[in-house]
Amino acid sequence: MAPANWEGAAAVVAPAGSLPATRLQRSSASAELTVHLVGRLTPPVLGFLLPLLDTLHSAGRAQALVYVDGAGPPLPPERLPPGLRLLPVADHAHPLGRIVALYAALGRLAREQSIATLHLHGLLPGLAAMHWLYRRPRGQVHVYFSPHSSRALVRQTLLRRGLARLLQLGLGRHEARTIVNMNPELQTLQPLAALPASVLESPVPAVFFDAPRREARRPLLISCNLEGQRAAVDAFARIAVLLNDDALSLNFNWVGQAEPEAAAALKAAGVGQFAVASDESRAQRLGTAWIYVAPTEERGFPVRLAEAMAAGLPSVALDTPNHRCLLDEGVTGYLCTDLDGLLQRIAELVDSRALRESMGAAAREVARARFSEPVFKARLLDMVAAAEADGRPAP
Repeated sequence: MAPANWEGAAAVVAPAGSLPATRLQRSSASAELTVHLVGRLTPPVLGFLLPLLDTLHSAGRAQALVYVDGAGPPLPPERLPPGLRLLPVADHAHPLGRIVALYAALGRLAREQSIATLHLHGLLPGLAAMHWLYRRPRGQVHVYFSPHSSRALVRQTLLRRGLARLLQLGLGRHEARTIVNMNPELQTLQPLAALPASVLESPVPAVFFDAPRREARRPLLISCNLEGQRAAVDAFARIAVLLNDDALSLNFNWVGQAEPEAAAALKAAGVGQFAVASDESRAQRLGTAWIYVAPTEERGFPVRLAEAMAAGLPSVALDTPNHRCLLDEGVTGYLCTDLDGLLQRIAELVDSRALRESMGAAAREVARARFSEPVFKARLLDMVAAAEADGRPAP
């Protein structure tokens, strides 16, 4: 259990604030506060969190966001709903420091305003809130837990069992359930199997569905990765080197961020790099490609693969649980167990325009049914309504 003097760590908490309202805020359906407790703002977490905030705001929910500041991409002010209260806390090199900072900020907020619902985004926020929840009267707070592919919970270790037990001590005293971002994460929750679970996949902006398909004159293969991991860059560069044949006349583009050394590796392999910053620019690039390639395992929901599907691109991906969750083998893309398989499937798609068109059209149809923003909002609000009708918490 957390040390009793955590409240004394308030000095590491940055000043609380809220964004100025840029448009008329809708009247709240409830004065009760929903708090999102988040660790470092990684791109996969933001891809899930931002549309969640917007949808709950549209339903009239008063919300606050407590998060670790300075370690990831900044919060985009233009995408935050008006009236959202922000409580950034200082980053810390050691996880315990971040836990203490989040705990102190949560306690500070609770002293100012009654918290009705607490959504824990990740294992570290879960541990930060555990002591606070344990001290609340039983059943006082409605709790949601989203693991966001926590590595500590995925690994079958003694640490995993201990962490799960700590979470149960806090969550078990309140109305609690889990929201996972994708089906493979359900396995992560085996230690918390007593909690009801719902799957809510991240949405893809409308601009990708609206992007026209205009294939480049020469075969163009595109890849990108939400966090720009070096392994993904190296794998795509290797494919470019192996397929570098004048007779094939293939082009390769990496659309996204890359560290200086990785950017140099891409250049050496003849891969063009475009560090596009907007959804519109990325959708435009995808619209001219022939094939999307996802050659490595990804942590969390594979947002870029979902975007490629929405843009009507056939995909060739490494066969991993996360990719398998999105792609239907032979229908919306190909799943390959090794590099040779990736190269073979790429060649098949390059040789057949009809195959690319049929597979890309199927991918876009599946993406529209699963990953469009209206689908995300409808599923979340249905989840809220069902939970409230059953007397359970809304997220």
